[in-house]
Amino acid sequence: MPRVASGGRTILTPSNPTVTLNRVQSGVGWLRFEAVCSPAVGDVRLGSVYQLADGTSSIVQRATGIAAAPPGTHRPVIAGSQVEYDRLTVDLRQSRSLSRMLVYGFSESGQELTWGGTLIGQTFGGVRVELPLDMGRHHGPIALLSLYNIDGEFVLRAETEKVAGAVREVARAFGYDRITWADDHTPVL
Repeated sequence: MPRVASGGRTILTPSNPTVTLNRVQSGVGWLRFEAVCSPAVGDVRLGSVYQLADGTSSIVQRATGIAAAPPGTHRPVIAGSQVEYDRLTVDLRQSRSLSRMLVYGFSESGQELTWGGTLIGQTFGGVRVELPLDMGRHHGPIALLSLYNIDGEFVLRAETEKVAGAVREVARAFGYDRITWADDHTPVL
């Protein structure tokens, strides 16, 4: 499986959809995902469905203020925020707590989006992984990128799968079936 050189840049494509971060890239500082899109795309927001090492699963979205923290701690493993663009940040000091996650994009207002721009994943050490978001028009969420923790190294895979329905359907489509839901968008915590 391809690896990212220290300080290097990788563009994920249909013919090269995966890349592996080494143990240092997967365990030092932070890993940040940001949806860099023009206003013409619409109100793009990022969310994440995740599973922690203890089996806990749920979602993280800046829009709802939900963050992922292991039981017994207040330090989130994954947190949502917004600077210029919507952002998800993984605290790599806790990388062993994270088994897997799926980054998805959606419209906060529920409108159809004209997808374009780039999902950028960047590490504290300067590694950059890019995923072009040129997927045309879609009404509903899109599964963008999955992350798997394999023996302390993160494997990133481009998914770019359009999903009919809501966030709950993204979770189900990718096997996150240990989440209970209050409605199509809100997990029971």
